[in-house]
Parts: sequence; structure tokens; C-alpha cells
Amino acid sequence: MSKSSIGIIANPAAGKDIRRLVSHGRVISNQEKANILRRVFAGIISTKTEKLVLMPDASGLTLPGVNDIKKKIKTVFLDIPPVSHQSGTTNAAKMMKDLNVGCIVTLGGDGTNRVVAKGCGSVPILPISTGTNNVFPKMTEGTLAGIAAGKLATGQVSVNDSCKKSKKINIFINDEFVDIALVDVAITNQMFLGARAIWDPTVIDSIFLTRAEPLSIGLASIGAKLKNVAIDDPQGLFVNFRGKPSISVKAPLAPGKVHKINISSWGDMVPGKYYSINSNQGTIGLDGEREIELLPKNEIKIFLDLDGPYVVDVESVHKFIVEKRE
Repeated sequence: MSKSSIGIIANPAAGKDIRRLVSHGRVISNQEKANILRRVFAGIISTKTEKLVLMPDASGLTLPGVNDIKKKIKTVFLDIPPVSHQSGTTNAAKMMKDLNVGCIVTLGGDGTNRVVAKGCGSVPILPISTGTNNVFPKMTEGTLAGIAAGKLATGQVSVNDSCKKSKKINIFINDEFVDIALVDVAITNQMFLGARAIWDPTVIDSIFLTRAEPLSIGLASIGAKLKNVAIDDPQGLFVNFRGKPSISVKAPLAPGKVHKINISSWGDMVPGKYYSINSNQGTIGLDGEREIELLPKNEIKIFLDLDGPYVVDVESVHKFIVEKRE
């Protein structure tokens, strides 16, 4: 398949978790997600991209947009059942990588992009935020995102000129790699996965962050009150909450919810070092959602990996287009 092709992965479940009940998280309807995709497709078509490769989903988010463009660009749905689970999304991203797409546009939150990153390899991700406590994806206007994706996929702008290299945190259980996080790992004292989303600071023992920027919300906002760590900085942060407090900060852990957080210690998380999790009961949250149960006989280690996915910087693409014309 030509490099002049773009993958589309849209998560109908993003932006609909329990934080709509426990905080003031926004709700993005499937209709609005479909409208965002229609704008993305319009932007892509303007760049002369040859093909769209689409992940089928049970809500049919891409169908209205496909109807708009069916005579203007070739569209191909992956030959898989409609995706409704994390492993299906990872598999879709891997299939798109194998088809040699030039970019994957995602609609979702940190969790959606986490599972995409597990399958996309070196294919750049252009993430559009439709989730809750989003740090990895931004609230980008769909038309501008589509143009940026098309410019990259058609070779009008290079990866070096349009993308930033993200970090990730690798999780190991008994020295066996099991999963990743793109933004944050949270060690909690909650015994069960339950509703998964993390919003209560009293259940968190420690966090590890790949980034902590001034406009962060969620767990990354805690780190942002301590030190600014950008997406491509060569280190992360760790923050411990158990023990005697040494400092307190106020941070927005969920939309409309600002908490006072007592911190016992914090510091840089450096690459090349394994960090052991000194807890044998509770759960581990990955990018804001509990995913792994801590068991007494398991040894958990995490590792900051600088070789995360490439992320398209939409603003940089549009600046490059203007500068090239000048």
C-alpha cells in the first residue's frame, strides 16, 4: 500500500466513563465524534492523500464521513469485526502499520492512544482529544488535523519537521514485559479494578510520569506543580504520597475537581533505571485507569523508555507549510 495513506482509529467509548458522575467531565456524543471525523476527512482530501484505512467500530463513527468522500478518495475498512475492546484497537494499529500507512489519526483519550501505541510501531500518531483527563491528545480542530495528517502522509512535510518523539513507561512483572503507559503510572491501594478510572487522591501511593506540563489535568497535573517536563524531555518524574508530607500542592485531578495533595518525596525519573514497586496489594493504573492487580508473589518493575511513539504536532506542520512557501 502507498505511503500516501492514513489510518483512522476512533473510540466510541472515550469520554463516557464514571468521571461524568464523580466530577464535571464533558460528554462528547458519538454524533459529535462523527462530525469531527467528517472535518478530518475534508482536511485530508485537500492534501491529495490517496487512501484512508479505517478501523470498524460498533457505533459506525466513520460512516457519515465516508459517505461524504466516497467519490473523492479510496476508503478501506480493515477486515476485522467491529472493534469494542483494547486488544482489538492494538491489533488495528498493527494492521495499519503493516499496511504502511503514513500516519494514524486517533479520536479518544490517553487510554485509547496507549493501546494504539502498543501496535503502531514507528508510524506517527495524530491524537485528537475526545476523552477526559487528556494529556497525550490535544483538542485539535478536525480540519486542521486532517490537513496536517495529509501533509505528512504525502511527504510534503517530514517526520522530523512535524513530529515529537514521545516517551513511554514499560511495566514488567517478574522480569517479563506486560504493558506500557504513555503519560502516567499510578500505584493505588484499591484492591480491585472496578470502574478503572482514578480520581480520588486518597487511594494513590505514588505516581510515575513521562510528562508534566502547565496545562495538564489528571495525575500529570500534580507533577506539573513540581517541575515542567515536556513530551520530549529526556526524563520523567516520580512522586510519592505515603509517609510524612514534605510539601503540599493543589492540582486538578478531574474536570472541576481541585484537590490539595500532600507529597512526601519526588524527583526525576531517569531512563536506564528500573524502579521497583514496593507494594504487594492494590492495583496499578496506566494513563488514568486501573489495569493491573498487584499480587503478593509478583515483583513489579517499571522503566522509562525514551523510544515512545512519534506524535504529530499540528501547529508545527502548519508553521512549516507557511515557512516553506516564504
